[in-house]
Amino acid sequence: MNTNAVVVLDGTVRAREPEHTHQLLVPLLGRYGITRVARLTGLDCLNLPVATAIRPAARTLAASQGKGATDLLAWLSAVMEAIELWHVEQPQTVVLHASAADARPPYPLTALPLRVHHEALNHLPIDWVAGQTVADAEPALLPADLLRRNADPLRPHVLRATSTGLAAGNTWAEAALHGMYEVVERDALHADDQEGGRRRVRVDPDTVTDPYCRSLLERLLRARAAVEVYTVANAYQLPVCCAFVWSEEYPRWFGGAGCHADPHIALSRAITEAAQSRLTSIAGTRCDLPSTPDPAFALNRPRPQAPIGARPWGTATAGFDRTPQHIGLDAQAHTLAARIEQVTGYPPIAVTLSDPAEPVTVLQIVCPGARSRTRRSLAR
Repeated sequence: MNTNAVVVLDGTVRAREPEHTHQLLVPLLGRYGITRVARLTGLDCLNLPVATAIRPAARTLAASQGKGATDLLAWLSAVMEAIELWHVEQPQTVVLHASAADARPPYPLTALPLRVHHEALNHLPIDWVAGQTVADAEPALLPADLLRRNADPLRPHVLRATSTGLAAGNTWAEAALHGMYEVVERDALHADDQEGGRRRVRVDPDTVTDPYCRSLLERLLRARAAVEVYTVANAYQLPVCCAFVWSEEYPRWFGGAGCHADPHIALSRAITEAAQSRLTSIAGTRCDLPSTPDPAFALNRPRPQAPIGARPWGTATAGFDRTPQHIGLDAQAHTLAARIEQVTGYPPIAVTLSDPAEPVTVLQIVCPGARSRTRRSLAR
């Protein structure tokens, strides 16, 4: 296939038409342990497409959610997430067992998500897997514990495994872009969280004119839902958005976030992720949902007041840099990798988890120096 192809869809950019990806994946669902893909959209009043892919024998999450502009795109999103998790559950090939001092990766161990911080960690022997830098494909090692989801309980666990940067795509570049955008999004939200939300700029939803984003907001209005939209200032100067949705049908705020070089795609991802979060809670199939009452899941019954002091969408997004969307995905991935390295000081690294014969590519993207929140819910 043409690795430089760019298929621009509502809310996303792909290297392959969705119908083609669907045709390739349907016969392979059993390989990844997927026994059912269900449409969840009708369980909520918002009417935004959401699907779930079920893997009963999963070693991590048995239910993976997905969203999109259409039922097909939501189906693909859910299946891709399930495929990502299946790959990361498989044993990783260890290429070296050594301390960071001896392995000499192109970053300090302190630039990774550590559970504990101590200078002696640099001399602790650990397992390493082979990766490569995104921009120039130079070999680079990563600690295996960043990828492991079923670690040996008898070994010390000093690194925090996270799904941040775990991504699937029709091509290597598409997967790398998804993973890096997620890293930027979560790093931006971590910095905002550290500053008590002061990096956010409230946006007036009525000033959003992009046709697809407008259609999402109109659906929420027809469902009599309240919606809050924000942009998030960040060191990468890339569009990062978050959105919160509330409805009398389920009177609790649900949040979502998104990042993309196109601010409208970032916004649409934030809105649809908020809707997906609602349906995840409504469906109740996620095995990591809390089974006891939690303040973060409390119902907010009074209808919220209309936002004040909101800025026009054009003003709120004027300061972001934007990568042209007509250039190939390979070039977009190189541009984004260079931007991340400029901010963090270290090149993004990719570990390929999938086999070349598979119709999709699954990567774990790790960006040393980038941070992410440890709590699950997005604070409003």
